[in-house]
Amino acid sequence: MKKTHRKKKKTSKKSSFNLKYIIYFLILIIFSLSAFIVGIVYTQKNYEKELKKTQNSIKILQEKIKQLKSQTKIKKENASASVPSEIMDYNKAHNTTVILPPKETVQPVIPVSKKPKLVIIIDDVSFKGQVNKIKAIPFHVTPSFFPPTNRHPNTAIYAKEFSHYMIHLPLEAIHFNKPEPKTLNINDSYATILNRIKEVKKDFPKAKFINNHTGSTFTANKEAMLKLFRALKTEHLGFVDSKTTPYSKSQIADKTYRIPLYSRNIFLDNEENPEYIRNQLKKAIRIAKKRGYAIAIGHPHSVTLQTLKNSTDLLKNIDVVYIDELAKK
Repeated sequence: MKKTHRKKKKTSKKSSFNLKYIIYFLILIIFSLSAFIVGIVYTQKNYEKELKKTQNSIKILQEKIKQLKSQTKIKKENASASVPSEIMDYNKAHNTTVILPPKETVQPVIPVSKKPKLVIIIDDVSFKGQVNKIKAIPFHVTPSFFPPTNRHPNTAIYAKEFSHYMIHLPLEAIHFNKPEPKTLNINDSYATILNRIKEVKKDFPKAKFINNHTGSTFTANKEAMLKLFRALKTEHLGFVDSKTTPYSKSQIADKTYRIPLYSRNIFLDNEENPEYIRNQLKKAIRIAKKRGYAIAIGHPHSVTLQTLKNSTDLLKNIDVVYIDELAKK
């Protein structure tokens, strides 16, 4: 009997000992699981923090990319300022000493109707930003587009955004080292000139007029202008003489070919400041009131386009028309 009692005691002690170990083991597992869960939560929080940091970095990079794109676009648009303009050509031509030829017949005055007419042409149009600013002007402005080149490949596409536009054709100038591609020269054959006119007419099918980009040498050469006017007549195009030289032969050539011909009266932005531009616009208005119409030419500088946009107060009782509407009214 005693032996049996002892065995029971030993068994009870052993069971109690095993139970303790099981409890310790379970506690250890619980702590381990808790630590594992805490680790996961901590890792998740760190992951979320890192994710937010990464997302913020991506946003910052995206903003920088936008800024760089914007700066690149502005640089491209500002690059147009480095292109030889009619104003530079005009200044060089007027500073060249030449014996003046006899004065040509003055262009006929268009009869005054109810209001004097004013045509405002913006030359050198090349880029989308310029197009958008021209479209924001609250009256009729005629953009004159460069033919497409590697530097401004999309001009024919941009022209489709307008119901009225012109072709800004590069012609040979005095002392210009970097002319536009395919600039017409005085020694070009009639076939070369005709092919070029056909080419630009194909690019700009709705155009009714071209005007010269630079051209102080070309427009002063009678033979060159006769070839040009012959080609323009063949392609049913008129000519607006930008008057980059006082010795232009456009009226002499027109006596032979009788195409629609007009001449610039005023350059708006020889100086790029609002006061000067507004004063030039006032001069153009005075000419229009005196003669029945006037043609003013500006360039797609931001200051020029913004000043025009803000000058509606000057245009009361003036009919601002597109160039191809001038003869119709």
